[in-house]
Amino acid sequence: MRKTNAGGWKATSLFVVAGLATVALAQTTMPEPKTAIVPRIDAPVKIDGALDEPQWQKAVRLTPFVRNDATTAARVGTEVRLWYDGAALYLGWICEDRDIQATFTQHDSRFWEEEVVEFFVTTGRLDRYFELQWNPLGGTFDAIIANDLGPDGSSQAFKGDWSYTAPSMTHAVRVDGSVQNSSDRDRSWTVEARVPFADLNAATPARGDVWRGSFYRFNRDHDGEPEPLSWSPTIFPGFHQPARFGYLRF
Repeated sequence: MRKTNAGGWKATSLFVVAGLATVALAQTTMPEPKTAIVPRIDAPVKIDGALDEPQWQKAVRLTPFVRNDATTAARVGTEVRLWYDGAALYLGWICEDRDIQATFTQHDSRFWEEEVVEFFVTTGRLDRYFELQWNPLGGTFDAIIANDLGPDGSSQAFKGDWSYTAPSMTHAVRVDGSVQNSSDRDRSWTVEARVPFADLNAATPARGDVWRGSFYRFNRDHDGEPEPLSWSPTIFPGFHQPARFGYLRF
């Protein structure tokens, strides 16, 4: 499927109606972006979605996730575990989910219309960054985003480089429940991903290096309001607000 939109972009449409009120709130109650200390752990893991090796116990844990406008708590829990070695960044997602909703499997599908987790990251300029996504059925999305930022740091407009693919990224998903079956009660889904630094056009971070990035999730129960969730809430409308990305300190 040809990329026709970027994953976090749907968040903008979700917040258009409340946009002015949200920006007014941001001007008075804007919290500092969050910070994570990312440990280096030089030991191999099997990418199978299990998160059962000792490395995942030593990883930094990013939680809780909250509503992206930071006005209400999430209905479900989300945790990201993060570490790196000399070649790659490792992400583990643990998503509580009572009703797992997903049908897309083809690469670069419109995963944001269902349930998905997302990682935005830049090693340098805030107006250019990578967007990576994974869904409960193992589908992936990748793009490079160019974002026009206003004087206050908020996004004015953005576009994506649809030709980009993370060629060496590997991942696996495990589901504790049944996907796209609302007649039962699900429990969770887990994503384990290895993102080589080469896929991000980056060298191995040196001790003390700081990248900017954030982690997002769309939770969609069959009969519930969609939940746009963030580790470091943007407050401004939408996920594509790089001035609000967290600090990833290596």
